[in-house]
Amino acid sequence: MKAKTRVRTIFSIFIALIIGLPIILVVSPASTRHFAPENIAVRFVEYVATANFEEARKLSTPESAETIHLFETLVGSQSDELRNSPTRFNISRSEMNISQDTLFIHGKLFFANKHKLIRRIDLVLVNHNGRWLVDCRDNNIF
Repeated sequence: MKAKTRVRTIFSIFIALIIGLPIILVVSPASTRHFAPENIAVRFVEYVATANFEEARKLSTPESAETIHLFETLVGSQSDELRNSPTRFNISRSEMNISQDTLFIHGKLFFANKHKLIRRIDLVLVNHNGRWLVDCRDNNIF
């Protein structure tokens, strides 16, 4: 009787590990990667650089709407090289202000295929109702 119980217990633990561990490994890193504030900043800059302003608005605070509209008009007058070339945003440094729920990000925007620096960018991210959003009211990205 004890041997059967022991085998059933081991079998149950084994089945739980087979089912549960892959679910934890697949779900956990994806949600962390997707919502990390640094990744929000990278996606925001890339959306603005490629003139995808609808997606950029989703990653910015409601107070930043006027600035996003300004970006929209400025990028419309930028050269086609900036709008149509793949870019990448590298974060040089990020500083967290825990008491304010604010993250300051310093980075550089490059043309991806030429490794040519476009400009240095400083962003402010705020924790707005549990979500990290870019506050670009006082920033001049382009």
